[in-house]
Amino acid sequence: MRKLLTMLLCLTMLLGIAPGYAAEDVFTVDAAQAASGGWEESHIASSLTTDRSYLRVACTLDSEVPVTLSIADENGSLVYQRDHGLCSGKFRSEDIYLRLSGSQTTYHVTLWTGDSSYQFPLRRVMPRLSGNAACSVGFPLSQLSGANTWKSATILDVYALEGSSLTVPLHASDAYEIGTVTFRISGGALTVSADISGSVDGSIDKSTVYVATTALEAQDLGRKSFSGPTGKLDRAIDLMGAPYVAVYVNLTVSFDPTSAPASPAVTLNGQDALWQQMQTTTANEAVG
Repeated sequence: MRKLLTMLLCLTMLLGIAPGYAAEDVFTVDAAQAASGGWEESHIASSLTTDRSYLRVACTLDSEVPVTLSIADENGSLVYQRDHGLCSGKFRSEDIYLRLSGSQTTYHVTLWTGDSSYQFPLRRVMPRLSGNAACSVGFPLSQLSGANTWKSATILDVYALEGSSLTVPLHASDAYEIGTVTFRISGGALTVSADISGSVDGSIDKSTVYVATTALEAQDLGRKSFSGPTGKLDRAIDLMGAPYVAVYVNLTVSFDPTSAPASPAVTLNGQDALWQQMQTTTANEAVG
């Protein structure tokens, strides 16, 4: 086993990939090719963008020259610098980790090769998120079912919404607002639609709509034990004469987080009062 681990480590070093991350997570930049404009001895490149965690800088040198690579953050503070000594031919730096703060972080990279230098800003962004959870904003599931989750359901006054609609934000990954969810009630049936905002690069991959017609059913929303009506987006669901319903819109989405604003609060105004009315109605029906 020890011999096998040693062989794997040696292979990793030969490939130039440090243990702990994959080759796909390295962004390689040829400094000379990236550069455009500038002066005779200094080339300034346009901004580059990557969603990868590591940077590798490469350059072809015509003669043996001293090479120094430095990286500064947005405030000009040095975060990396290395003197590579005299180099010739094909130069390639080690893989340098670029920390991501928030949804994007800009770095300023400078490669000195003798009397020349290549400079370019590099913007590191979050990778596209795939298979993430999203739901309509409304009332926390944790308060309905006691589940340890950030997700929420939306409680509707069926009679008040008959013949009309209600639109609420679409909340994703407990961090982003990526669109809207619209509830329409007509003839005692509910149709739910969801839309990704035009400014957000995203898609809805899967959908299931769970409708609790009583407070007891609402306590099982988000659980496998839920036994109430279920359906899909844009398909009518019979509410069976219920005056109040709690709707859990369970979506799977993919999106670019850099194009999505921060999400609003999970709870909408008035939802707590509707939940209390739904509980009272369920209790009265059980007694009557």
